[in-house]
Amino acid sequence: MSLHEQRQSMPPSKVALTDSVTAVLGKLTGKDWRRSRQEKLAIGGNVEVTLYGPDGEIKYHEIGENLVTDAGDENLTKRIATGDTEEIATGMKLGTGVTAASKAGAGSLLVTYETGSQEALDTSPPATSDKGAGLGFRVTYICTWIAGDVIEAALAEVILSHETPITDVTDIAADVIARFVFASTIDKQAGDSLVVTWNVDLLGA
Repeated sequence: MSLHEQRQSMPPSKVALTDSVTAVLGKLTGKDWRRSRQEKLAIGGNVEVTLYGPDGEIKYHEIGENLVTDAGDENLTKRIATGDTEEIATGMKLGTGVTAASKAGAGSLLVTYETGSQEALDTSPPATSDKGAGLGFRVTYICTWIAGDVIEAALAEVILSHETPITDVTDIAADVIARFVFASTIDKQAGDSLVVTWNVDLLGA
């Protein structure tokens, strides 16, 4: 099967999480004078999907845009606000549904769960990296489905899951941090390995 390069170098999505920051500037006519300004935290990134054959040859490769769901926005925001140390993501799950990814509704859920496809993160806690001055910070989540693990001719979707612990069932809306639909269905045969790398970028502005 030939190498597929799909949707390369797509710009990151921007999800604006807005909080009101009040600055005390002094007193005016004997009263405190306060001014509010808006600060934004952008959440973006990308998803890289690679299917390897038994000989290590790349059979499918795609890089696409990360789409965080409404539930994912809520989950991330609450952890920033409360300092909760619980892991945001615990693993990933695969499916065969082709409904377009969306912030809410059917496209924000795993449409057709592939039984037995739940996979804990390769590394926990996940790797983090500084993208450089003024460029934000990246969290990288990786899951690997090795040879013999999930055999399906029409894999079409993957979710980043918050379910704790991750189990062999489809996720409820509150546990879906992000969802990605493949550009083409993936035929994962018995000898193939599938690696999904989910980069989540945060940038304050």
